Amino acid sequence: MAKKRIGVGAKCQPLLSKLHPTNVISEKIVNPNPGHRVNCVVLRKEQKSRQGRSFDAIVFSCDEVDEEIWCALHFAKVVEEGPPDQFFEEATPVQVPATAAPATEGTPIDGAVFSASNNAEDIAFVENQGFDVDDDNRPAEENIPTANAPASDLNGLYAGQQWGYNGMDQRRMHTPSDQQPGFHNGWSPKEKSYLEIFLHLFPVRWMMEVLIIQTSKALELEKQRALSYGEFLRYIGLWLLMATCSGWTADDYWSMKSHNERTRPCPYNFRKYMSRTRFEFITKCLRFTDKEAPTFTDRFWEVRQMIDEWNKNMANVFIAAWILCLDESMSIWTNRWTCPGWVFCPRKPHPFGNEYHSACCGLSGLMFVIELVEGKDRPCHLPKPRWEELGKTVGLLMRCLRSYFNSGRYVVLDSGFCVLKGLIELRKNGLFACALIKKRRYWPTLVPGDAMEARFASKNVGDVDAISGTLPSTDGTLLPYTIWGMKEPDYVMRMMATGGALTSDDTCRQTSRRVNGTTTHFQYTLPYEWHFTYRHAVDDHNNLRHACPALEETWITQRWAIRVFTFLLAITEVNTYLVLKFFIFVGTLSTALPKYHAFRLQLAWLFIDNPDHPIEETDQQNLVASGEVSHSIEKAPPKASKFEGGKWVCGSTAKYQQFVCTWPGCKSQVRTYCACTPGRFLCANHILQHSIDSVLAAQEEY
Repeated sequence: MAKKRIGVGAKCQPLLSKLHPTNVISEKIVNPNPGHRVNCVVLRKEQKSRQGRSFDAIVFSCDEVDEEIWCALHFAKVVEEGPPDQFFEEATPVQVPATAAPATEGTPIDGAVFSASNNAEDIAFVENQGFDVDDDNRPAEENIPTANAPASDLNGLYAGQQWGYNGMDQRRMHTPSDQQPGFHNGWSPKEKSYLEIFLHLFPVRWMMEVLIIQTSKALELEKQRALSYGEFLRYIGLWLLMATCSGWTADDYWSMKSHNERTRPCPYNFRKYMSRTRFEFITKCLRFTDKEAPTFTDRFWEVRQMIDEWNKNMANVFIAAWILCLDESMSIWTNRWTCPGWVFCPRKPHPFGNEYHSACCGLSGLMFVIELVEGKDRPCHLPKPRWEELGKTVGLLMRCLRSYFNSGRYVVLDSGFCVLKGLIELRKNGLFACALIKKRRYWPTLVPGDAMEARFASKNVGDVDAISGTLPSTDGTLLPYTIWGMKEPDYVMRMMATGGALTSDDTCRQTSRRVNGTTTHFQYTLPYEWHFTYRHAVDDHNNLRHACPALEETWITQRWAIRVFTFLLAITEVNTYLVLKFFIFVGTLSTALPKYHAFRLQLAWLFIDNPDHPIEETDQQNLVASGEVSHSIEKAPPKASKFEGGKWVCGSTAKYQQFVCTWPGCKSQVRTYCACTPGRFLCANHILQHSIDSVLAAQEEY
């Protein structure tokens, strides 16, 4: 079906939300329904500008609005062409000029880049700045027509395709029952602490044998003591605790100001747990790999081992359910020049930074694999990623899902993965998939989109139909596939699949659509029920990770490798929470499961108070040596008998108990002590001497 051309006199139905001026339109059309379209007649084409950028716009007349209205050219949906001699010339797609030199480090970035949104003008503007863009409206490489592309017959179908399907569910024939999520080797999260669950889902062996050892070597070069496992857990716990608050800087958590409930600078003070100097040295010396640096430039070298170990650990400990979801996740980073693989992904809530292809279990929501999008920054010296020879999208699907080959799982994919060849390759390896079909300039390979449009023209809303066909895999085996179609009020929802049945059962929900004032009720069939139920698994995981205050936003850093580390920590934290939600608190009252940030607070204290690094008197001595504990005179509280376990024991019968000064040779009766060492009673004179001695000792050590 040829695209209808636009010109003067053409009748169009643009979306109301895309029309301007909005203040004029809102006065005439009050409380419109979502997706409301307006009947307009084209008057002319002219140039408009927005945020300093020019674009083609179409000006309309409309019976519902007295004044002229307009929208961007690509939003003007033509329903009836005007006179042929009034057609406008086809606009040339906006592209990065061939003569434009790519942006280089140090080149000023237009500040408008970071206010760009998901529209054609903004996307073209960002590209003209020389940045990578993951635009949802571009076809996959495998779907771009070639000279030897298959041709359709007179009915619009391709060779071997026919309407209808035989009713056989290929996935159910392969897998009689549905796998529930679980863990390898009989491990159970029940009766485990939050910390134990977190460490089970995080590559602890890599952390102990690589991160801690390499960080300790860097600390020793700075003349600092080596890092222990327990101390590093406490270090992470401090960051998690900071991520339960917002509005405070790291300095506030080591403030020397007096902490009372009305004037304290922030909710917590970390001087008791770790000195600020030690905390900063650990941050400075963090190392994430023990691999030798390559002889060529590889900006991802420092993080490759870390990402691989996280993926291996999840493959070794977690078993996903029968249904999986593959989508994209974003890790925020706004400095293009310090971030390899930096990309603008306009459809995401946080569009700037690193893009990761990630897969989640559909039932539990746990994320179990990630792949960093390297893009143009991937070194040419490295071999191509595995399966890349099959196609970029096909290789990606194979790499992300290889740990579940031959398991009969069902994979829910969005329209960015609608490459039929990729679904066939997954089917060859024992995985079944269903991908939403979206037309990007042209229909995906072997998708007769126009023929489906014609077939569904006379059908009612909610009606379904299918096209069946076969396609050879790389080993020559012919494998079956189906293309589902469901009639929506103003379009046909299409999906390509290698498994599932176009039938309904008790799990399928009832739904409705309103058409021309009449409500139509129908029941989803299984492929559509699964799509709508599980397509948000990755997005839901991302939403929890980005919930404010977010760990990635709290841990402010100039080192990109640390941001990758915080990304893995944040993913594991969300996974830990989802383990509680699905495996422990399932079936209980909704109030039993703590809110996400309340959970983080409890997890943070478990990190800080971990048994591998107890809070001892040496911690106070380290704080004194670093000069981060003030030396001031404090008085023991009434009825105090001793200081034990980090608090005063107030069990004395005398309200104002007297103690002997512990300074050698002093017999004074006192209730005073130095703020740095509660429980060691000193008179005022010897607190002063103690302060002087501490400062002198600190100067000698540092």
